[in-house]
Amino acid sequence: MIPYLSLRYAFSSSFKQRSRAIRAVVAIALSLIVVNVVISIMDFLQNDRFRDIRDVRSFDVVVEGRHKDELSSLFPSSVVFEYGEGEALSENGAYNVRYISPDYDGGLNIIYGDSSSLLVPYSVFRFSDGKVTLSMLRKGKAATTMKNFDYDISGIYWTNVGTEFDQNTIFLPMEEADETVYFLTAIKNVDIDLCTKTLDELGLSYKTWKEQESSLYAAFFVEKAMMYTVLSLLFVIILVSLRQSVRIFVSTRQRECAELEILGMERRDITLVMELSFFLTLLTGIILGLVFGSGALSLIEKISLDTPLLMDMHLSMSYSSMGFFSLFMVAVTGISVFMENRKRNKKPLWEVIHVK
Repeated sequence: MIPYLSLRYAFSSSFKQRSRAIRAVVAIALSLIVVNVVISIMDFLQNDRFRDIRDVRSFDVVVEGRHKDELSSLFPSSVVFEYGEGEALSENGAYNVRYISPDYDGGLNIIYGDSSSLLVPYSVFRFSDGKVTLSMLRKGKAATTMKNFDYDISGIYWTNVGTEFDQNTIFLPMEEADETVYFLTAIKNVDIDLCTKTLDELGLSYKTWKEQESSLYAAFFVEKAMMYTVLSLLFVIILVSLRQSVRIFVSTRQRECAELEILGMERRDITLVMELSFFLTLLTGIILGLVFGSGALSLIEKISLDTPLLMDMHLSMSYSSMGFFSLFMVAVTGISVFMENRKRNKKPLWEVIHVK
């Protein structure tokens, strides 16, 4: 009896309930579609950005010192390589210098030449005549002094990180490094928690990519928090509308609820009928929102794939976010129906029955 009455009341044609229910379903579905698309695109952009940073600039875990042989045996399925870091001055500005070996796996895309000598971005190459003079600190017999070195440009590169890295970084062979260079060992494609636990047991100093990019990671976290805040405002509007729909729905069913009580149905069962009736509307909107939201993501992926000027997007639904917003709507709706039924139950039956 309870499921039958709930289904009948949910989309009843009386008191314009059907049109109100359809409007509520559309509003719920559209809000979930918008949230799904916005969150999925934001997650893709942030994850894509972090993936490039971990591939080019910071790497998953970076250990101080040269420990390639030792770490390669400990993490055989990971990519392990050594590199050095230093600084240099030229007539065009200051640069970070990375000293690399042939096994360096830092996301370099060499568009011309090779890394046998000085590897530079195009922004450096276009202002040179094929040679660059670098001033770098080098350790002498008595002290560390600044020395000038002339290098032939052997290649031009670019990375997925973009100009923020490329314009400030040049590469030299590992043979050019000396004791003033800061040597590091990078580990890529590794379980970070397992890796850090092993490194702690060995007593090695290291930094994870999150520690190296802590300011950027915090900025992206704030950005995502602000996005959720803005999207929550959309749901506040939807919930206000649902609250109003609940009030109208319960008030228009007062007489029928009183008649059911006179016929012997208990008040808790009547309240359950009212709650299930509105939950059917809410559940219909949520299901349609998830279905059409998934379709919207597929459509966006296809458009990005077929449009050369757009990046190739691979979007996935954020089930945790969808679950949170859906449960939030269910909770608010349930409380609203319960409160409206409490108000209805306070009225005497004779007063409700004789309402015209």
